[in-house]
Amino acid sequence: MKNILSEVNHILGINDSYQAPDRVLALVTGDDKKQRDKVYYELAELFGSDYSRDWFWEYFQEEHADRRQNKQDFTPPCIASVIHNVLHDRFGKDGGNNNITYDPAAGTGQLVIRDWWLSRKGQMPWEYKPMDHLVVCAELSVKTIPFLLLNLSIRGICGMVFHADSMRNEIYQVYVLTNEKNDPLHYSDVIIADKTLFNNI
Repeated sequence: MKNILSEVNHILGINDSYQAPDRVLALVTGDDKKQRDKVYYELAELFGSDYSRDWFWEYFQEEHADRRQNKQDFTPPCIASVIHNVLHDRFGKDGGNNNITYDPAAGTGQLVIRDWWLSRKGQMPWEYKPMDHLVVCAELSVKTIPFLLLNLSIRGICGMVFHADSMRNEIYQVYVLTNEKNDPLHYSDVIIADKTLFNNI
């Protein structure tokens, strides 16, 4: 685990893991797409381009999970696969009447990533269009949000991420993910939205 921690920190250009959330948020929401793409490429190499799982699950669980105050614990990939299978068996291949996936406590995105991966596997690469499979996530932890955004952006996923308390319906920040080319092989851009537009939802 220590090797992965140091490798990720090296790629992010930080000395210590406590700097990671701020660095990742600046990277995914910043204007320097060339630097972002370089980091994304290096992370993909580090994790063997295995997009089927959340790369930061163990990293975040070890370094940033707030188990005491927020009772954070992150979903293992095997459980995420079971949940995907149950939902798709219950509601059909496309998940029901629409193709919107909602996770009210997304963490770093394990459930969404697994659902995205297993759904995408059922289609030919040129048939899968990210804008037809929107994701809406909410997450309370300010330290977790940057990793969630990176996980969605690097996979070309479209949708919205709310930094919010789902239980109290309080929204602190809103991020919109857009995939300009509507191509699963293209990264998504992350735009910080005006949260006041969502106060009455």
